[in-house]
Amino acid sequence: MSSLIGKLETDMELNASAGRFMICSATGLPKFPRLLMVRYEHVLYMKVNGAKEGFIISWNYDHGKFEFEGKVIEGDLLKDFKSFVFKSQVSPKSQDGILHWTLEYEKLHEGIPNPETMLRFVIQICKDMDSHIIQGN
Repeated sequence: MSSLIGKLETDMELNASAGRFMICSATGLPKFPRLLMVRYEHVLYMKVNGAKEGFIISWNYDHGKFEFEGKVIEGDLLKDFKSFVFKSQVSPKSQDGILHWTLEYEKLHEGIPNPETMLRFVIQICKDMDSHIIQGN
């Protein structure tokens, strides 16, 4: 495997149930920009295919497997990466769940660092979502 191609993975324990987290993730996608704006002051989103709100990411969701995948198709990440894919899987665990994140990427050149900061950013967003779900919002 080329040193330009990489994968980062991590797990996060959820306070919300696995099913509730995934349903809120899938059905709440239009709320993501607003949820992000609470924590991050420079969040931009654009309308996609005439939708009210959207992302510059193509989402696939398989409810039966509690998995989803997003491929970056435009934006700043593609200044450093030829390709960038976000994958997550939620597994039930007692009353809550485990969220597994995988970032798969191909760098444009060797001078680009691995995207650990992006993985930390994604985990922080999920922690915020988990808290949001538990609070009943």
